[in-house]
Amino acid sequence: MIKSSAKRLVSIITPVHNDGKYIGATAISILQQSLTDFEWILVDDGSNGETAGVLARLAASDARIRIITNPVAYGPARARNIGIAAASGEYVAFLDADDIWDANKLEQQVTFMRNHDLDFSYHDYIPFEDGSGRPLSKICGPNRLTLFSHNARRGVGCLAVMLKRKIAGDGVFPAMPPGLVAEDFAAWAILIKGGLRGERLPKTLAWYRVRKRSFSSNKFRSAHSVWFIMRTMEGFGKVTSAFFLASFLFTAMTSRVVARVSSPYQTLAAPPWH
Repeated sequence: MIKSSAKRLVSIITPVHNDGKYIGATAISILQQSLTDFEWILVDDGSNGETAGVLARLAASDARIRIITNPVAYGPARARNIGIAAASGEYVAFLDADDIWDANKLEQQVTFMRNHDLDFSYHDYIPFEDGSGRPLSKICGPNRLTLFSHNARRGVGCLAVMLKRKIAGDGVFPAMPPGLVAEDFAAWAILIKGGLRGERLPKTLAWYRVRKRSFSSNKFRSAHSVWFIMRTMEGFGKVTSAFFLASFLFTAMTSRVVARVSSPYQTLAAPPWH
């Protein structure tokens, strides 16, 4: 067992809500990181007893793991903010309880952040189909994040982002109206508008699990949420917002075609899908 310390280089934040089925593969990808100087904060967001038991066993196995228990389910955005407020690392990284990192993700991203003196960074990742493990596309954000590139390209997922802890305060994810999502999209826009500098690490270092049960409805809700963020939080007009949405849809469709042709199976070694 690795001994605990008062402060770690990286704080990993994972919101968990009834994800006991998947957290094992996520844990493997974290505990096998080549950079070992981290703490892993699991925010139990009102999970059932089965998942709580899985988290307790994980925490007992490694002193770098901490559990914060929410009395009810607040949702992933507020759960991440709770984790950020408790984080002690120089850097903060995010990984949901059903996603997977490459074993060199933390080491390579910290090095990239330091070499380029960045406030935050992000890398490429591959969505894969739950069950079959079939890669669906390859997601690449813009090389440099500006309000234009963020809205026109998107592609910056939570599982790919690393922040300097000092810029995160007590949380970076804003509260959204009921029924709306995409708090991460809003968070990156807030960072950019605050003058903070984010750039892309052009390597594929994570896999994003796509669950089948509500894929279509989630896409519609995400588009509606992004429209709300553009119109209210970013202050864009209808024409500009429509342009950005159309640009993103075109980029998303073309990236899927390119990924199918280039075969994302060859991008990384076979990960632990289950």
